[in-house]
Amino acid sequence: MDTSYVMSSYLPDCAGSAQDVAYDVSRRRMALCTPSGSGSIIQVYECSCGPDDWSHVATWATDRQVAYLAWAHNEYGRVLAGGTASGSVLIWGQVLDLQRGGVSGVPGASGVDEEGGISVANYQQLQELICGTAPCRALCFAPRQSGLVFAALFDDGHVVLYEAEQVLAPKSWILHSKIKVGPRGQCGGLCWRPFSQGVPPMLCAGSGPYALVWQYVLGLNSWKIVVRAETNTGNNVATVHWAAPLGRPAELLAVGSGCDLIIYSLSGDTAALQVEQLALLEHNDAVWKVEWDLWGNRVAAATDGQEVHVYTPNLIGQWVKSAGVEGGQLEQD
Repeated sequence: MDTSYVMSSYLPDCAGSAQDVAYDVSRRRMALCTPSGSGSIIQVYECSCGPDDWSHVATWATDRQVAYLAWAHNEYGRVLAGGTASGSVLIWGQVLDLQRGGVSGVPGASGVDEEGGISVANYQQLQELICGTAPCRALCFAPRQSGLVFAALFDDGHVVLYEAEQVLAPKSWILHSKIKVGPRGQCGGLCWRPFSQGVPPMLCAGSGPYALVWQYVLGLNSWKIVVRAETNTGNNVATVHWAAPLGRPAELLAVGSGCDLIIYSLSGDTAALQVEQLALLEHNDAVWKVEWDLWGNRVAAATDGQEVHVYTPNLIGQWVKSAGVEGGQLEQD
């Protein structure tokens, strides 16, 4: 019998309503961005003990409107990327700071819980990459085995990939690839396939009512489509996430489209994958984010109704709801 526990933690020093939240691979470091006038405030929290013990360690401001955040793998240090509404990607990195002090509102600032005496985490802007003028719609780093590489999807229908020239000092980035995935204003959702030995890098992006899977061809230094998964719901894809393979005969891909969470299986040779729809799970509100757990055994869908629904397969392979969380305004004492 599957048992799920839900814990809540209130962050009293949050700057406001979060535009996006990103966790690093350890799930013990969290960044969130909050609108502030014509710019944004970025805050970083770290979990020191239990899952409800989060400490505020850094805050800084930027004059760009940041809509999406993503952490690089911890192997490359504490590197955070932010996709903006003006078509750029900001790169921040933590640098050593032995001083203690309050929270500053300038770029590259640091924060500290003065009562708890938590050491300063100092983040500086390392680079701003101008990718165009269209707003960013999704952002994610590649698996660590592929190097320090990120992909960003923009509203003009392009995905751009940048690679750090020096992974230990990621101040200089070069354009690796640019992919046209769909028409302007109809693309949403972006994810990497988790790494497997001998399998080329693969990306999934939403293009209208399709989830497209692209595979990198090293010999041609280009990307080609190997899967077109149609939602058949009449709604555009908003979010995608690829489950860790972990030796399964078929891989799992979760897609959010309209009010539906759709689960697909991908099987066969990676150059010509076969796609099959396993489940279509309906909700009362639009699904804006889907995410698998570390092992790909359960998948969560967050909706505009401030709810999170968690699903697991039963003994006969049917996907059933195993947990749910309802959000809302927390009362303060």
